[in-house]
Amino acid sequence: MKKKLNILAIIMVVIVLVVFITSLYISRNNKEATDIEDDKIRVVTSFYPTYILTTNLTDGISDIRVDSLTDLSAGCLHDYQLTTNDMRLLSNAHVFIINGGGMEEYLEEVVDSFPELEVIDLSKGIVFLESEVHEGGDNPHVWLDPELYMIQIENAREGLETFIRNKGNIKDNINNDGKDESGYNEYNKEIIDHLNANASAYLDDVAVLADDMNLMLNTVNDMVQHNNISNKVVVFHDSFAYLSTKAGLEVAYTVEVDEDHPLSAGEIAEIIDAIRDENISYLFTEEQYDDSISDRIKDETDAEVYIIDSAVTGDVAKDSYIKAMRRNIETLKKAFEG
Repeated sequence: MKKKLNILAIIMVVIVLVVFITSLYISRNNKEATDIEDDKIRVVTSFYPTYILTTNLTDGISDIRVDSLTDLSAGCLHDYQLTTNDMRLLSNAHVFIINGGGMEEYLEEVVDSFPELEVIDLSKGIVFLESEVHEGGDNPHVWLDPELYMIQIENAREGLETFIRNKGNIKDNINNDGKDESGYNEYNKEIIDHLNANASAYLDDVAVLADDMNLMLNTVNDMVQHNNISNKVVVFHDSFAYLSTKAGLEVAYTVEVDEDHPLSAGEIAEIIDAIRDENISYLFTEEQYDDSISDRIKDETDAEVYIIDSAVTGDVAKDSYIKAMRRNIETLKKAFEG
């Protein structure tokens, strides 16, 4: 009996030791993981377009972590309300990258809650069109024009470089140790050089896209000027405005569809009457909107329906924005050259 008790005691001691060693190992690994994470520059972006832009600039830079505040399928941020998880994510961030132009209506709450958070506004210096939906407000969908998107890329590059330069070595708890006369230290210089190389490569790709888009828009504008086509269009959502303006098109009616306030039969009838009265041939909608309304309008008028990709949802591939905009070029060709 005594022998059995001794064996049992030994087994219990072994179990306790195993549990202790395992806990110590997990704790140490978690601390190392946390330390590694603390070394990173933590960047949060407001939604899909800003996330794709930022991941292009930070591609291959292991010392920068990029997260999206909203789900990548959330679409535009109109009337978006911050969640507890959003606030938790922002509380651990060094940088918050926003589209600007009123897209992030909650921005004041973020600034008040996290005064030390660096906010980079990608639309700095851009002249906005007036919103067709929110009277007197800006139309924030500037990324739909590749030329304006290039300004956003440069704003992101400049903002991130300034942050890295001013904050010193993130690995030294974001202090200013080790800088040379130029304001860099070796760690900073490697990151900034990589950042600038990524920005330059992405700008080159978007510049080619911008040239192709402008060629298409100029073709449409020329057709409008020579009265070969009607210059009036109907759009769902006002994201198409930056392209339609450059093409010389007039948005005769903006259909604003809201999940909480669907269009009534009377409102749809009003749109149909406007299309008939002004002999409008083009109706541009977006993938996230229900086809039933646009299909009804098409059935009761001579307008054709074309789908514009507003590049507010998609996968995380680096070229997702460029692919979306090239689809838009093909859509415009189908609408106007056809």
